[in-house]
Amino acid sequence: MTTVTKNDAGYSANGEAPHRTLLDGGWSTEWKPPLAREGATGPERIRDLATGGYAALPIPLELGGAGASLLEVASAQRALGMADPSAAIALNMHAFTVGLMADYWRRHRDTTWMLLEAIAESGVLIASAFAEPGGSPNFMSSRSEAVQTAKGYRVTGVKYPCSLATTATLVCLTARVTGTDETILALCPRSSPGLEVGGEWPSLGMTDSDTARLVLNDVEIDDRLVFHRGPADVIDENVVSGMTWFVVLLTATYHGVLSGLLDVAYRQVTGAGTFGPRTALLGRATRELLTLGGACRQFATDFESGTVGGQAALATAMGLRASLSDTRDRVLTAVTPVIGSRVYGRGQQAASLLIDSLAVHHHPPSLLTCDEAVGAFCAGRAISFDPAD
Repeated sequence: MTTVTKNDAGYSANGEAPHRTLLDGGWSTEWKPPLAREGATGPERIRDLATGGYAALPIPLELGGAGASLLEVASAQRALGMADPSAAIALNMHAFTVGLMADYWRRHRDTTWMLLEAIAESGVLIASAFAEPGGSPNFMSSRSEAVQTAKGYRVTGVKYPCSLATTATLVCLTARVTGTDETILALCPRSSPGLEVGGEWPSLGMTDSDTARLVLNDVEIDDRLVFHRGPADVIDENVVSGMTWFVVLLTATYHGVLSGLLDVAYRQVTGAGTFGPRTALLGRATRELLTLGGACRQFATDFESGTVGGQAALATAMGLRASLSDTRDRVLTAVTPVIGSRVYGRGQQAASLLIDSLAVHHHPPSLLTCDEAVGAFCAGRAISFDPAD
């Protein structure tokens, strides 16, 4: 029998904390976030991560990428969420966009391969410009306008908040085609004439995510950069794939952030040797993350294997999205009495992670629509992203 020795802080001889044995189980990725350069700014850290192999993770091997599965990309996001929450939430948007494009190419085998191959070769980052000022309970409804031209489209609108605003080379955006009921999904070079970056997002947390406002004034987009055009507000296979990729990666990202918060709590308790009722509270928080992590990994596996697809996959994604927010709140409720005033202290790691994790409630789809969508599917009704429906 092998004896595992532990130091005074409760860690095994190899430096692994017992709670991490549970929480890290099942998350598998060969990519590990490199150590941040001392004094590097948020955008500089993001660029370092991109050039460190992150940008090409979801791109198929035959197109020059790493060929990572949805679960493997999610595992990378979780690792990054523990190491650098701001960079993780910013790069989540890149991974979601590229993952959606890769999935689109696998289904259609169209010219999307040229875009993916170029991204893999150059290691560029893609910003996802879907959010618009004032927010929208129905994220599929874009107020930006695309006027068709001889060579493509001319787009006007405002996208805010948008992560990777200055670090991205390309911007993935949606816009409604003027005079039609259709929407385009297209890539736009960030250096395009008429595209301006400004108005930094004055958020409380995730402050190094390079998030700002993008303003498009008659920006010309070549038709070759438009990889989807279809009816607006219609839920098709691209919406299902996009929602699945986004929710799985988002869940993994915040699972990493919350795992980091648990690290702080366990170190505080085991280091001081003050257990008592704190043990049960930490066990409750760990249990919550175990359940969330298992659901996230299983959904990722089921979607890629085809076990779950279509409206069922969409309902599952919506359910996981709502569960993520619920789990965050229950974890914080459990660990706050354990960490004590440090969770409210200026300059404290726990306080920073608490504020960062609060951002989870403000990602699409709207929490107002999540349970309604699951209930609608189970009742045999159509799923809608509009609370008014």
